[in-house]
Amino acid sequence: METKHFSQIKSCALYGIQGILVDIEVSILPGLPSFEIVGLGDSAVRESRNRVHAAIKNNGYAFPAGRVIASYAPAWLRKEGTAYDLPLALALLAASGQIAQPDRLICVFGELSLNGAIRGVPGVVCRALTCKDQHITALLVPAANFTEANSVMRQAVFPIRHLQDAVRFLGNHDEKSNRPAQPAKQEDDPGSRDSAGEDTDGFPRTDICQIIGQEKAIRALQIAAAGWHNLLLLGSPGCGKTSLASTIPGLLPALNAAESMQVTRIYSASGLLKDGRGLIRRRPFRAPYHTASRAALIGGGSIPVPGEVTLAHLGILFLDEMTEFQPEMLDLLRQPMENRTVRLVRLRHSMVYPADFLLVGAANPCRCGEYLENNAACRCTREKVLEHLNRISGPLLDRIDLTVEMTRLPAGQLEASLHGGRTDGLDSAGIARQISRCWEIQFERCRQQGREPDLNGRLKSDNLSDDFFVSPSAVAFAARSAGRLNLSVRSCKKTIRIARTIADLSDSPEVREEHVAEALQFRFRWPEP
Repeated sequence: METKHFSQIKSCALYGIQGILVDIEVSILPGLPSFEIVGLGDSAVRESRNRVHAAIKNNGYAFPAGRVIASYAPAWLRKEGTAYDLPLALALLAASGQIAQPDRLICVFGELSLNGAIRGVPGVVCRALTCKDQHITALLVPAANFTEANSVMRQAVFPIRHLQDAVRFLGNHDEKSNRPAQPAKQEDDPGSRDSAGEDTDGFPRTDICQIIGQEKAIRALQIAAAGWHNLLLLGSPGCGKTSLASTIPGLLPALNAAESMQVTRIYSASGLLKDGRGLIRRRPFRAPYHTASRAALIGGGSIPVPGEVTLAHLGILFLDEMTEFQPEMLDLLRQPMENRTVRLVRLRHSMVYPADFLLVGAANPCRCGEYLENNAACRCTREKVLEHLNRISGPLLDRIDLTVEMTRLPAGQLEASLHGGRTDGLDSAGIARQISRCWEIQFERCRQQGREPDLNGRLKSDNLSDDFFVSPSAVAFAARSAGRLNLSVRSCKKTIRIARTIADLSDSPEVREEHVAEALQFRFRWPEP
């Protein structure tokens, strides 16, 4: 084969949750033996020289003699990670004439081991979506990432397990012979399974039938899930706050196809997508610990990466022991809760990540936790209780729609809890069906008004009384109650939104006074003097 001195292989970089095509160019020049990589690469990119060198030699190929220069273009984009190992090795072999230069538009990425085996890399869904948009005809991916890439590009994806597999692919122009066997069941098809899907965390799930008592809290959970309303559970230690919160994933409808792709893109870019898994169908449930850093919660880094608020996109962000978080950390949530996005700005980078999450918080009402109990065992003064609750700022509380005060079970219910679950037949599956119907009611109302389908808790509206079909008497009642209870304008509007969700759950086309009255029962109340 005629020796060449230049070659080019396309790969794909990860920039946030987006992919950007990268040209891996290799030129072999006369001079003393050297191997340089230019194009703003990180330490993993620089170290790839050793991995690629060893993989080429260990597979019986000759490493090019002379001065070898590898350029990763565009040069302004910082390249991170090990995904460029495989395309670099192929470019070196093509430049030295040991394999043919690809005669079609292909994209390659994967990490090389020293013996030439290909390891998986993060962000494959993001990279595959970019290749699809750029009309790439073939995508060579590590076999470990085949399922996630195949969920995006289908017939154009080819799994590679070894450097030799990639060489054979480039030398074989018969695409059918390169076609991998398709799985018997496509795990990435959103319609192939129900809402079970893949977990995005290790948090234990609880069916609501296992919760004894706490009817008001269960009602609040139902309303929060039905209308996408932020929720705060205040109660004594051991009264069931965390158990209640763990039932919410079982109440929410599964992600639709577009939402599933968006959530999977986020998890793929973050390296949190499980090996061999396709699209995520279950809504995320994120529960960061109260010692989480600012970067872990909101996102950060020299090139900003997604934080917990983005990982919880289209799902639940659960803050257990909410008053143990630093107040300044909690206040960082205010803007994402309002805008449904988070903007991370660094010296050379400005990224906007989605952050449309349902906030669920759980906290003790005071330091000893006994303030709401009737046994007068609380050891805290009113000032200490206020100091404890003031760790959640007023502006953040104003953005929380529902607050439930919980106490421990009375003796009778406590005895029943030791014998098993509920006896009233209430379970997560039944509530989930009600919530799915409620979502459809809200979506249909939006469509009739010429809007994009959205839920009551986040629907943008300049005229809630007309858009939500609130009766005049209910509007007047809400206004009087807001004045009497000293509610802000935002809190008053949130009361109307909650009332609309309550009306939807009861199949009422109009919001009436009793719906507003129930919504007001879930407002946050400061301790009495």
